[in-house]
Amino acid sequence: MDWVRIVELLITSFTSIVVALVGAGFFKRMSEKQEKNRSRDSLMQQIKKDEIIHLAIRDVRRRYNADRVYIWQFHNGGNFYTKSPIQRISITYERHSDGLERKAEKNQNMLVSSFTTYVKDIVDGIMFYTDINDMSDIALRSLAHSNGTKAHAAVPIYDKDKNLVALLALDWVFSEIPSKYLKKDGNFTQDFKDELSKDCDTLDPYL
Repeated sequence: MDWVRIVELLITSFTSIVVALVGAGFFKRMSEKQEKNRSRDSLMQQIKKDEIIHLAIRDVRRRYNADRVYIWQFHNGGNFYTKSPIQRISITYERHSDGLERKAEKNQNMLVSSFTTYVKDIVDGIMFYTDINDMSDIALRSLAHSNGTKAHAAVPIYDKDKNLVALLALDWVFSEIPSKYLKKDGNFTQDFKDELSKDCDTLDPYL
């Protein structure tokens, strides 16, 4: 009788272990499947956002007859030995006229400290040049020349909490700036500056 009881206990224990292992495997597979679905959904949401941004900046380029429009986004790129974050900036979105080389591939993970004057001028609302030879910063002027840029304009993009998250920039290389956006002295009109700033409102939710 005791042996029968022992055998029953062994069978019960073995069955419990098998059920537990099978259950664990099942839940693991379910968990992995859910994770894949979340990853796929997240990717699809990002793709939709990217499409919206690309369409939006395409319209911006066409409206102002610019040859290139692009977005600089701020991000972290590791840490210094002091543990403070390394602030970087990259071109994440770009649309341009046929025949122009993409700037995005050459402008990734750049140190923000190398663009302090540029960022400050954009935030201060003075990065509007119908002639880049009027740029006071020699380095910026030289960089613009190297890209074939004749005119340049850029505005800041803020999130809903008023944090600076990106920059929207336009280049004119061989196209003409529409006359309605130019004052008699050849500089950009205030309407142009206001319109370009409003364009950022449509981009902010997706960045």
